[in-house]
Amino acid sequence: MQPPPPLRRILIVRTDRMGDLLMSLPAIHAVRRAFPKAEIQLLLQKDLVPLLEGHPDVDRLLSFEPQEGKGWLGILRMAQRLRRERFDAVIVLNPTKLFHTASFLAGVPLRAGYRRKFGRLLTRSLLDTKSSRNLHESQYNLELVHLLDIPVPEGTLWLPERSEAEAQARQLLAENGLSENQTLIAVHPWTSNPKKSWPLDSFWQVIHSLREGNHHLLLIGRSPSGETRPESIPSGLTNLTDKTSLAVLPSLLRRCSVLLSNDSGPVHIAAAVGTPAVVVAPREHAKQLERWRPLGAGHRILIAPTVEEAAQAVKETLQARKPA
Repeated sequence: MQPPPPLRRILIVRTDRMGDLLMSLPAIHAVRRAFPKAEIQLLLQKDLVPLLEGHPDVDRLLSFEPQEGKGWLGILRMAQRLRRERFDAVIVLNPTKLFHTASFLAGVPLRAGYRRKFGRLLTRSLLDTKSSRNLHESQYNLELVHLLDIPVPEGTLWLPERSEAEAQARQLLAENGLSENQTLIAVHPWTSNPKKSWPLDSFWQVIHSLREGNHHLLLIGRSPSGETRPESIPSGLTNLTDKTSLAVLPSLLRRCSVLLSNDSGPVHIAAAVGTPAVVVAPREHAKQLERWRPLGAGHRILIAPTVEEAAQAVKETLQARKPA
């Protein structure tokens, strides 16, 4: 019997939130290592495309908007879109009836994913056992790509430097009277899920306690309302809320010595650029953080901390980063 032909065109599907997408990067890297000559495409939310533009593990980014997959007409249109690309394999990292069905109708020969949401349409599948195990999210993604008979390495998270974004980050700091030689602390008090949120007033108190010292504080991210009233922001910091694009945020965080944040996407961006994070969360979120903790060394996870404990963790992280 002749061996199967090599995979030349591979599609990886990850169409949910920022943190989910970033936790897929180790799996995408494993596919790239196993198939260095293949064309690897990644289908992701349209608004997250700027985050991964230029990533060397992906040859092409395909944008997706939820309304594209509505109803059977949406499924048929997606199947036509996939058929035109002539993929040899598709890996559906977040199970959906849309992509399981569309890849089947498109005639993709190798279809891998979880055995749910029309998972019977896949050619290789795993039971979804996340609710009964205690692994990191990146490990679950690595198990899925193992369905392509490739090794499963340890998960590593990495975002490359991009010259244009680096220049924009330098310009942003300069416009706010800051130099790259200053020690910067980023603070991200926002989250899309209120159940994961440490009290906003506690963030303000930590900022107040950190204002003194040889460092400067940056407020980053997007506030839930889409705007931040100046009178509600503590003094003694630079407010970059709603002013930093997703393309530039990794370059900005690369220049920070530490990030203080709720459990949210910027935590994983910081981890991907080598910036340690101090993650604060309410007690109810402790179990989920075991699965979604930032990858890499130097991060601190604080469950229902006091303001003093959070501030001290930031100071200790800063101290650990100073050269001996």
